Amino acid sequence: MKLRPSTRKKLKGAFRVAFFLSCVNLLGTALYLPRARAAAEKFAVSRGLEVLKQLGPRLDGPEQAMSINGQRMFLASRVTPLPLDQVLGLFEHDCQANSGGLSRELGQLPAAAQGDALPAQLRDPSRWFTLREEDGRAGQVTCFVRQSSPGGLRGLIARLAAFAKSGDLAELGDAHYVVARRDEGSNLTHVLAMWTEGHFNVLSMFPATGDAPGGDSSVVPRPPSSLRVLSAEAPDRPYALRMYDSPQKPSEILSGYSQQMQSRGWSKLDVPRAGEIDLNQSSCTFTKDGRAVIVVVNTTPEEKSGVNLIELGSQGFATVQGEPSP
Repeated sequence: MKLRPSTRKKLKGAFRVAFFLSCVNLLGTALYLPRARAAAEKFAVSRGLEVLKQLGPRLDGPEQAMSINGQRMFLASRVTPLPLDQVLGLFEHDCQANSGGLSRELGQLPAAAQGDALPAQLRDPSRWFTLREEDGRAGQVTCFVRQSSPGGLRGLIARLAAFAKSGDLAELGDAHYVVARRDEGSNLTHVLAMWTEGHFNVLSMFPATGDAPGGDSSVVPRPPSSLRVLSAEAPDRPYALRMYDSPQKPSEILSGYSQQMQSRGWSKLDVPRAGEIDLNQSSCTFTKDGRAVIVVVNTTPEEKSGVNLIELGSQGFATVQGEPSP
């Protein structure tokens, strides 16, 4: 089956989100450093993840609103003494309990398969819309929650069709994504939760032509002749991740950023080698007034340069340590 160019464009954009999720742990950690907490504004979050309150008294900051390609979502970071399995179990139970009755209806269906031919996740229909994965040290839970599930299974099919047409996740419910990792050294579990509330249109995030919705940085110039494919930022906060496709070679892009950023008063930091890996060949790090900018360049499947711009911290928020003297 041959995909239309517009469909390939949207799928490509969806895969770029996977890179964003791998970086959001870095952004989430910076967001909830003590100095960032002290100066953090209060965001109006209508409901959030109620299950976060069950993790215990050790909290690492309030819920944080974010904008991803023009769509709003929320994230929160927590540290809890509860073990990994118990943390994941709490979120999994919350997903089941808040499925609007859908889990109960699916649970009444015959088993999808017998024996070990399919994973347990697929053999239990009640868990089709709650995904849980773990390896003993880390795990994640993904699901959709909603207040009600009108129309039973027929209603679900209708909502799936509506989502396929509009791209709005609200047709299915609020999306919940939780990542938890156990730190054996401290015997604590670090939890990063992300969720949507209301409308969240996936299709509008990745237009068939032109820049993705969102905006460019006021601090870091965009790559020359580039196309913006992802813009993720915390409103009114100095934390952001933006991705671009550029026809320039990676070496040319890194050289250009070195000249431009240093001409604007930023200091360049060389990252120490990790064995045979030299990160300076694919990235540049700059600091100024306690703020950091990281430029990472890779090669895309289309043989273009994928440019990732990460902004972290500023005065009054998180401060970069070990900044070189002017």
